[in-house]
Amino acid sequence: MMRMYRYRIAPNPGESDVLHFFDVRYRRVTNAKKELSPHVTYRTIQNFKAYQGTATDLSEIPDESVDYVFTDPPYGAKIQYLDLSTMWLAWLDLPVSDFDREQEIIEGGRLEKTKDEYSDLMAQSIRELYRVLKFDRWMSFVFADKNPAYWHTIVETAEQAGFEYMGAVPQSNNKTSFKKRQHPSSVLSGQLIINFRKTRSPRAIMKLDLGDDATDLILETAENVIAEKNGATIEEINSELIIKGIELGFLDLLSKKYDDLSPMLDSYFDLDGETQKYHLPKNKKFKSAIPVELRLRYFLQSYLKRKRLERVDPDFSEIVQDIMPMLKNGLTPEEQTILNVLRDLARELPSGRWRLRDAGQQRMDGF
Repeated sequence: MMRMYRYRIAPNPGESDVLHFFDVRYRRVTNAKKELSPHVTYRTIQNFKAYQGTATDLSEIPDESVDYVFTDPPYGAKIQYLDLSTMWLAWLDLPVSDFDREQEIIEGGRLEKTKDEYSDLMAQSIRELYRVLKFDRWMSFVFADKNPAYWHTIVETAEQAGFEYMGAVPQSNNKTSFKKRQHPSSVLSGQLIINFRKTRSPRAIMKLDLGDDATDLILETAENVIAEKNGATIEEINSELIIKGIELGFLDLLSKKYDDLSPMLDSYFDLDGETQKYHLPKNKKFKSAIPVELRLRYFLQSYLKRKRLERVDPDFSEIVQDIMPMLKNGLTPEEQTILNVLRDLARELPSGRWRLRDAGQQRMDGF
């Protein structure tokens, strides 16, 4: 069943040692309880509250009363949770109402919800999370999907609600699912954690107009990951593309061009079946036809934004040292060229360090 994420009658059913798996899970649960027991006190129990309901309506929680939000929502159409829970809920004598199914934030399922319905429900939940969160507090959004349209919905809705994007980090779960083993090149393992902050004066994500060079720059991002890691998995490439898409504001473009990045990767790169890593095809050089100034702007803007999120102002020598490895796949620019593009994107502080300008302050001459 778990291989399919659907109920089915297996043509060749497997047999498992039930007592063995019970023993393994029992030991894991007891070890977890031992680890947590020092933190479970009378005070924590008295202050603990659990709610069952939909994230689209958190009316039981007052405005601006929550210190931190950590949410791991359903990933599009990957799993139909309530449908798959039918057997277990029946055993536990727990009913599932039609209202529960209507409010379930998934695509597909018994009600055959559309992608638009999924996006609308996700947007409603993000707006509710914004309402209950205190100002200057954070929300961490765990997500994993190859369809950039879902990522675009999350980031755009969060910005519209008033959140400020604070960065994203990939996280591996160090575990391979049945689905991943069946389809290693098309199923993601691990996820990205996107962080937002509720602030009274949020800074919007700056958008870089990539024009006709968009596909080339997207491919160059993939090439950089492959070059840096001497071969890269679909998870590593997808994470970098999504993060760059968020930071440089071209998720919308990605979502319109690609429902799934795998076909693009398969057409431009070679996949090693044993390691499941993409490599540059034999006798093919990295792309270098992209104008050097555009390549510089692309990587400098992402680099400086990340530094701003880290509250670090790099000096010119640090910028050159950090940026040069990103540009090794094409023509290497002169330091004066880097300085010229840098002056468009950032301002020099009295200390000689550089800080990214706000979106309205950037000089976009020639772009």
